[in-house]
Amino acid sequence: MKPATAIIAIVMIGLSLMLAGCAVKKPLVDETMIGKSLPPVPVSQFNIPVRAYVKPFMVMADQMAPREILSEGWPNYYPSGCDFRYKCRFVRNNMQFNCTNNSITLTINGAYQVAGSKTVCVMGQPVSPWVSGSCGFGNEALRKVTISMRTDLVFQPDYTIRTITRVNKVTPADRCLVTILNTDITAMIIDSIAASSRAFGQSLDQRIATMRFDNLLLPIAEKVGKKIPMAGYGYMNLNPAAVSVSPINYSNDTLNFVASLACYPALSSDSTNHTRTTSLPPLKNGTIPEGINLTVNAVYDYGTIDSILTTTLRNRVVETNGEKIAIEKVSVKGLDHHQVEFRIDFKGTKKGTIYLKGTPILDRSNQVLLVPDLDYDLNSSNLSLTLGKTFFNKKIIALLREKARVNVADMYRKNKAMLDSSLNRTVVQGVQIKGNTSDLRLNALVIDKDHVSVQANATGKATLIIGRLN
Repeated sequence: MKPATAIIAIVMIGLSLMLAGCAVKKPLVDETMIGKSLPPVPVSQFNIPVRAYVKPFMVMADQMAPREILSEGWPNYYPSGCDFRYKCRFVRNNMQFNCTNNSITLTINGAYQVAGSKTVCVMGQPVSPWVSGSCGFGNEALRKVTISMRTDLVFQPDYTIRTITRVNKVTPADRCLVTILNTDITAMIIDSIAASSRAFGQSLDQRIATMRFDNLLLPIAEKVGKKIPMAGYGYMNLNPAAVSVSPINYSNDTLNFVASLACYPALSSDSTNHTRTTSLPPLKNGTIPEGINLTVNAVYDYGTIDSILTTTLRNRVVETNGEKIAIEKVSVKGLDHHQVEFRIDFKGTKKGTIYLKGTPILDRSNQVLLVPDLDYDLNSSNLSLTLGKTFFNKKIIALLREKARVNVADMYRKNKAMLDSSLNRTVVQGVQIKGNTSDLRLNALVIDKDHVSVQANATGKATLIIGRLN
């Protein structure tokens, strides 16, 4: 048979096989499984517990609070009326801090000393000598007292904090009963300490209201506002829509709460930041469950897919009947009708190029990517003359059909460590994120001539740890 006649015969055989495939009752490709467009993307939730080490802030608050509270004019007497005057001094110990659901309790233990004098007044004028008495002066021990203060805090939309501080109770462990004309001055002294504590609380509220967190938020906003590399799977833009924070609790020098980022992420092979934000959405307050539920539309050009396939298949060797070839490069091109063409360059005993085409589909229920109609393209017809029909039909096509079927669950398990690496990193100095993924599913696949689009859903957990900030 002449070469030209052989080529025509092979082409006719190929066409006959394709026509025969079309004639069977059940087609190789189920049209209902071919995606025409990706479904709308639901909102994704990054609900991340935050552990913030706040001992330095507690030290700062302790330094802000006065060690002593003195009556007006100390050490002189303060006249509270015509017939009575007193002076007192309160010395505090270290403060005890607790926080439950945004309600901060501040307990201050201390001791006080007090002295008072009493006289008899007629028509607003003293008419008898002053009779004095005291507690905690000289050899007497200072009287013990406990001050309990409460601060309710609210996160503001601009990421500042508003606090409302009040004195819950001032409890004297030792009463000061001074027998000055049968006068117990303990209540008066307690009122004075409470008034001074309220003044401190108002000062603390005003100080906190001026605190800004721009230096901490700016690098985080910049990270969120630009594309993030995803360990070889492209670049993700989060597109934040809302930020929320749960009530705060405190234990072991650490504040604990859950921060939530609602977003509409997009993943692509393009690393260019076409749009970039440098701010976060207004902050909201609310109860938030932990966990990550991410749904993302990913768009990859065929150049990126070429790189992935070439890396996977390069140097893969096929051998039969003394013939041996090794795959050098794999290229993919989009065709009409949601099909793609694979070009495979190889070397070895024989050197050349194989062309295959097929219709990639997603079996969503079984989470399998496959190309059920994968077969040789007519561009490969001349290759069969070089390699021989047995080698051409049985070995290479078997390998490629095997590689054209991907179990998503298996793929996830094999790449879980690499995916988890994106959830374990330093955000900025002193701020780390630690976590892991728990599942990955594909919702849709669309094959176009210029690119491949896929919608994927991933779940997992992560924790943001804020340590010592410089």
